[in-house]
Amino acid sequence: MNYHELVVTIQLKKDITNDETYNFLNSLINNAMLYDEQLRDKHKKNEYKFYTYSSLNPIEKDRIYKKDRIYIFNIRSIDKIFLTKLKRVLPLAEVEAKIIATEIKSYSQKFITKLATLSPVVATMPENRYWRKESGLEELTTRICKNAIRKYNQYFNEQIPEETIFIQSIAQTNFKPIKIPYKQGNLIGNKFEIGVKEDKLSQDLAFFMKATGALEKNTIGCGYLASN
Repeated sequence: MNYHELVVTIQLKKDITNDETYNFLNSLINNAMLYDEQLRDKHKKNEYKFYTYSSLNPIEKDRIYKKDRIYIFNIRSIDKIFLTKLKRVLPLAEVEAKIIATEIKSYSQKFITKLATLSPVVATMPENRYWRKESGLEELTTRICKNAIRKYNQYFNEQIPEETIFIQSIAQTNFKPIKIPYKQGNLIGNKFEIGVKEDKLSQDLAFFMKATGALEKNTIGCGYLASN
């Protein structure tokens, strides 16, 4: 199994706060997708999109990304064809940034000991509540695994039982919930370090989750993962 990253170098045409990066990058990608018929159809469908993306780098210490400065972010997906199409249309996006360069890199599967969330993970609980510490890590573990397995089954047309648990351990790494501006309100997310079981199925599911993002709202940059 491989996953792929579209490395995007951009120059901003205005200052952007850290909180604004979610909507800004989401708008950039969504607007670009309108310039390709298949991507436009993909964007409109209410289904898993199988991609996520990082924030802008380098990180600004004052949490404000500066006009005229150059930054890099990565769009990661299991679907190389999707990224190839996106690479072609990104320079056409009508947003306040200039696309300087784009490059696709591919990565083969490697053994994963731990996953760390670089962007907040969003988990919607019953009655439209967001996961909180008092909800318990066991419930969160189940939700992370079910979400990854549903995506995996849909993408590969498999029938892995959703009750399969590929996470060996999980620990919260943020001290207070993280607000993520979204539409007219906020999502609530948290960050975690996730230990992965050693068997092949667990490794496959963890690698796939790294490729597509953990849990919900991956297409606004949530659930972006690093591994070791």
